[in-house]
Amino acid sequence: MKSTLVWDWPVRISHWLMVFLFTGLIITGKSDADYVQYHFYMGYGLSAVIIARVLYGFYGSYYARFRQFVKGPKVAFRFAASLLSGRPKKYLGHNPVGALMVIVLLFALSVQWGTGLFTSDDIFWFGPFYSYIPEDWASELASIHRFLPNVLLGLVAVHVLAVLYHELCLKERLIEAMIHGRKKHPAPTSIAVKTPRWGVVFSLLMGLTWLAALWLMPI
Repeated sequence: MKSTLVWDWPVRISHWLMVFLFTGLIITGKSDADYVQYHFYMGYGLSAVIIARVLYGFYGSYYARFRQFVKGPKVAFRFAASLLSGRPKKYLGHNPVGALMVIVLLFALSVQWGTGLFTSDDIFWFGPFYSYIPEDWASELASIHRFLPNVLLGLVAVHVLAVLYHELCLKERLIEAMIHGRKKHPAPTSIAVKTPRWGVVFSLLMGLTWLAALWLMPI
């Protein structure tokens, strides 16, 4: 089997940045110590990474694009059934179930950082958009922001278990692939993954512009 580049560096870097920032947000959010300021700034960073990754999902390399790996619920269900049988179809990029998890995680993480922009600790720190909505709305968003991390931890646990299943049972080295970007596949492929310069520049520019705007706002 030949090794083929699947996930280029923008996909890999955004993935590990999300892992790092989400871990930091969970630690600072659930800690008894006063890490609220760091929590805000890491949330800003996560929002910028997700914005850049979503845009790269439209303008990025072949396997990074949503239209390449998002297949719909019926295809995902059939693939899940094939997983249970132990004979799943091989995919170079995300498989249909993995694609569904990508979408769910990106959406849930976006709801999490989005609600955080409107919440406060009711003492010193206030989200940059807190003053733009009525207090009762802010209270509802704060409730979502406090509850959703438990859901996200469950989703992350499912994601990790799925990766371990692929690693141990299907012998598909997903962790290595997300480090060096290459996967082994029995069938030859004519697709050469290239990192589009315009896609990278546009995604980074939008993400960094959003981050700079948040960073300049008082909390």
